[in-house]
Amino acid sequence: HHAHSHSHDPGVSSVSIVCEGSLDLEKANIWLGTLLLERSDDIYRMKGLLSVQGMDERFVFQGVHDLFQGSPERLWRPDEPRVNKIVFIGKNLDAQELEKGFKACLL
Repeated sequence: HHAHSHSHDPGVSSVSIVCEGSLDLEKANIWLGTLLLERSDDIYRMKGLLSVQGMDERFVFQGVHDLFQGSPERLWRPDEPRVNKIVFIGKNLDAQELEKGFKACLL
């Protein structure tokens, strides 16, 4: 049995984006790369499940600050809607800006 204390930073929040459609992988890579370059101090964590144009597998990724890793996962099932889900956790997150940037990567 451990007792430990910690405090939560009230400035930390999360932004979730969920939308159907297929992503242009090149646009998404450029957008995420630029976002992490400019905002890596503010973005503590991100993770997602993406529907990428021309890819039969679900693409999963995660990132911590400016470290980013992603790879294809299992195949999309025929009856499964190809929905993108992405979550950002950090400070000073602008939900509208993030959603606009993400949706600009959709075809």
